[in-house]
Amino acid sequence: RTIRKWFDPTVSYTQDEMTWCVPRAGQASTWDNLVIIFQWSTWVATIASFIFIGLLFHYLHYRELGGKVTKWPTNSLLMTFSMLLGWSASFQPRTATFRILIFGWLCFSINMGISYESFLRSFLMHPRFEKQISSERDLIQSGLAFGGREIYRSYFETNNASSFYLYRKYNSTTFAEGIRRAALERNFGVVSSRRQAVYQDQELGRGAPLIYCFPESDNLYKYGVVLLARKWFPMLERFNNIIRSVSENGLIEKWSEELFIRRSSVESTGIIVPLSIQHLLGAFMFIGFMYGASIVVFLAEIAYGWFERRKNT
Repeated sequence: RTIRKWFDPTVSYTQDEMTWCVPRAGQASTWDNLVIIFQWSTWVATIASFIFIGLLFHYLHYRELGGKVTKWPTNSLLMTFSMLLGWSASFQPRTATFRILIFGWLCFSINMGISYESFLRSFLMHPRFEKQISSERDLIQSGLAFGGREIYRSYFETNNASSFYLYRKYNSTTFAEGIRRAALERNFGVVSSRRQAVYQDQELGRGAPLIYCFPESDNLYKYGVVLLARKWFPMLERFNNIIRSVSENGLIEKWSEELFIRRSSVESTGIIVPLSIQHLLGAFMFIGFMYGASIVVFLAEIAYGWFERRKNT
């Protein structure tokens, strides 16, 4: 009322939206990239096939050599696993049945190896992300602190259960502080103008998106953006005509889009993320696990040999 007493607004030159802006979902952990490439059913089928074929190879190899090899299938399983990995293996089959089975397993191994490497490259080039908070329900369930300017708090003072919860937990803060906490500290959801949030996101992230604003379907409300002129300003009508002409020709939206696109492309130019241990964490964890298993087996063999010698003496 005070503003209208001293100022007259121009016609609306653009539409803006009041919505929730939250931290953009971060990249998901990479340690399980080696495993989640395939579904669990694929892994179960592959492991079952490997064990079955390995035991079958051992049986055929044992029968061909007339029992002159060990009864333990360890070596055959290792050779079968080597073929699955694309490594060299030595079986020296003598019968046509054995050779056909080896050829079939080789074809299967080549297909699995190509598929696995292709999906692994895709996972490294297109990293996964955590679930994005994209609605008020997600915001409440996440337990994230939220708020904004005090004037927006009254919007949530309704009989709706979720709105009443938002009203009670609402933290009053400035726009700049709320956006900074959402973008940099990643511990806050803020009620904000979409255009202002996008602009500040590019300022803080220097081209890298840090904030996610809810989709248009989950907006709090829309409003028209106007300019204020002093009361009885003689050029007000002329300004209105100019604004109408520019808006009707779509120039304001075009300039706005070009501003954001240009700033984003300039800021992000030359930003290259090098390959790091974080990208290959799964591989390092796997080889560490295998080294640990090897050490345990080695110590078990030493203990077994010591008990055998003690038993014989």
